[in-house]
Amino acid sequence: MNTPFEYTMVISFIVSFATVLFLTPFLIRKLKNMSFTGPDMNKEGRPQVPRFGGISIALGFVLAALLAMQLHSQQNIGIALAAVLTVVLIAFLGFVDDVLKIRDLYRVVLPAIAALPLMVVKAGTTTMELPLIGLVNFNLGTTTLPVLGVFSLNVYALVLIPIAVIACSNLINLLGGFNGLETGSGVIICATLLAALFISHAHSPGTVEASLLLVSMLGACIGFLFFNWHPAKVFPGNITTYMLGAMVVSAVVIGNIEKVGVIVLIPQIIEFFLKARGFFQAENFATPKGNRLHYEGQTQSLTHLIMKKFRPTEVGLVLILLGFQLFCGLLAIASLYV
Repeated sequence: MNTPFEYTMVISFIVSFATVLFLTPFLIRKLKNMSFTGPDMNKEGRPQVPRFGGISIALGFVLAALLAMQLHSQQNIGIALAAVLTVVLIAFLGFVDDVLKIRDLYRVVLPAIAALPLMVVKAGTTTMELPLIGLVNFNLGTTTLPVLGVFSLNVYALVLIPIAVIACSNLINLLGGFNGLETGSGVIICATLLAALFISHAHSPGTVEASLLLVSMLGACIGFLFFNWHPAKVFPGNITTYMLGAMVVSAVVIGNIEKVGVIVLIPQIIEFFLKARGFFQAENFATPKGNRLHYEGQTQSLTHLIMKKFRPTEVGLVLILLGFQLFCGLLAIASLYV
């Protein structure tokens, strides 16, 4: 089919949004019945809330993205399918992590498996403009290896893409633990990347594919936010944070907007360095007193910093962090004009 791009965007958004909106209540009931719940650590009494809600986001995203490929045939289906497969693989790994609580070492290494589809299709461009260096071509040509024969030395596909998937999936996973924070951040990040694509790459290769993937994830995240906002009826789980990381990498690689992707993730990058101070052992959880959140330990998270400074409510803390995420998104878009 050759449905116009604009109509395909709208349809993809509606399908992902509606799928999550109608599927999540059913998922919540099933998860409760099967006792797949966990305590809401930032509320007095720590009420039990269903986990694994990201399952509905994954289904909404996949349905919308595949439908977009069917509706709008004027795109590189191979690249788009590779990106969808990357997101699905990492969603599965996130689910395994949620259920089995795998060791930190595996949590770092396993996301590289999800990068394989993007590596196979050699997504993205091998030429990048680096600060202070200028244009760099990461394609080093070919060489002949024993048994394997002619081998392409594409450093971008073989090294940078898997590193990016590992980094982004874990970065977004670090800054969370509060009602609506992960999903809300996902909405802002996807919207920022979409805006950047339309501003700077309206007719460039990869823009169509990246845009349709992003709008599918955007609709799913907005639909899920209705159930994840305070007081949360369901948690997104590592399924969601891993998916968002893979989605960011897929979009910036396919759409060639790496600089925008780095800037919009500044909150998560700051969180990484704060967590590194405590060798990634710190939790973001607070000590709730009434409707206020308190934290008295060493500052090893942006959430700790805000709780020490303002003693906010959970909603207030989330709004502060989402405001910072939005500021970084606007900064990322402004960087396109520099």
